Amino acid sequence: MTIVKQFAKRSLTTFQRLRNRIAYESRCRKVPAVNLGQHQHVLIITVDCLRNDRISRTGYQRKTTPFLDSMNSFTPAIAAAPWTFSSVPSILTGLYPHHHGATYTDDSSRNQDLTNPPNGVRDDVYTVAELLGASGYETKFITSIGTAAVPIQGRFKFMEQYHDVDAETMLSELQQWWNSEAGPKFGYVQLGDLHEPLHEPEQMYFDEVPDIEEIDRWRFTSGDTQSEEFEDYRSARGLLYDTLVRYVDEQIKQTLKELIDIEETVVIVTSDHGEEFWEYKSFEEEYFEDSRGLSGVGHGHALVPPVIEVPIATNIEGIPTSESRRSLTDIVPTIFRELEADLSINFDGHPLQDRSAAGKPVLSEEIAYGPNQISVTDDDDHLIYIPMDDRSVLIDFESGEVTTDPELEQQLLEYIPRERETGTSVDISSDTQEQLSDLGYTE
Repeated sequence: MTIVKQFAKRSLTTFQRLRNRIAYESRCRKVPAVNLGQHQHVLIITVDCLRNDRISRTGYQRKTTPFLDSMNSFTPAIAAAPWTFSSVPSILTGLYPHHHGATYTDDSSRNQDLTNPPNGVRDDVYTVAELLGASGYETKFITSIGTAAVPIQGRFKFMEQYHDVDAETMLSELQQWWNSEAGPKFGYVQLGDLHEPLHEPEQMYFDEVPDIEEIDRWRFTSGDTQSEEFEDYRSARGLLYDTLVRYVDEQIKQTLKELIDIEETVVIVTSDHGEEFWEYKSFEEEYFEDSRGLSGVGHGHALVPPVIEVPIATNIEGIPTSESRRSLTDIVPTIFRELEADLSINFDGHPLQDRSAAGKPVLSEEIAYGPNQISVTDDDDHLIYIPMDDRSVLIDFESGEVTTDPELEQQLLEYIPRERETGTSVDISSDTQEQLSDLGYTE
């Protein structure tokens, strides 16, 4: 296997860091004051591409996440978008993409052209980092996935962007900053170990990963998948993914042991979206159009369950156990509920502590490839709507079976947003474009 673990350096220049800091200081003067009853530290760790059903607490066959399983609360959730660019702003604002603005301007076919990216978060929308910053918090954003940083430039006091590095390196950066800050702090870390290209960790927690050609990259992305070669590749790719999930779980556990004041910290571990392993290949080829000609793998292309169902694990006590799927927009309201905040900002999400919010329909939207899709998930009823063609398909979330129920379909269509508010235009530097291309995004 020709997979070499790379330890790339920071990819933001001194000028880019300075520009971010200037933008942050300028925005600070506009951020509304927030009254907090508690000034606990807050930490969000987002594991890019972590799908909910690979968490061992859900009954998965491999013990992939013993540490996450041990956290006080675990909640299945629906990602607000199937790719990082639009989903991370939802994690940080408590708003769906059509409200926070990190979207395309219309629903026509997309091909995630890095020279013409979606818009950034709207100027009049504030992230949790800015709101806490207004209350005296130090804030830092660390990512190994460039699309997480682009739409939220200037929203954190400190931002660091890496490329192609592992969880140990990323979390070490967090630890150095965290343990050097005395006052209240809010940290956000985006881990990219499960995102293409995959790297083999030093320790094999399960079976040895077979030496398969290009196992670090997506193969069999179109055409026939009935060969023995495909089956060998799919099995090995799934094993490597599970091994990396276990590795990330261990790194999170070890890091939290090393962080000072962790007992006084609200910790949330989640994912911005999941990942597909050919489960809906035929379904996508029948109902959707991917501008790349791909189907069945990765993310960003279809609002199918493996791509949009993700976990929310936290150390917050008192969150009721529920089988109902919540939304990533619930994270910010949950944090402010725990901090006993008094603020007059409306969120799309609801605190996880709120029992009455369980069972409400939740949305996902803003795909990156092909005509836009918007989904509504209500228990196991999952409707996917394609605005450009004004058509929809209804499936069972658990089985994936297409169902026919015109009355139910009309009820779910009532939740579809018909308008969007777009944010400010953003630029992607040539260096960042090159890094994103290495992650599988088109140029």
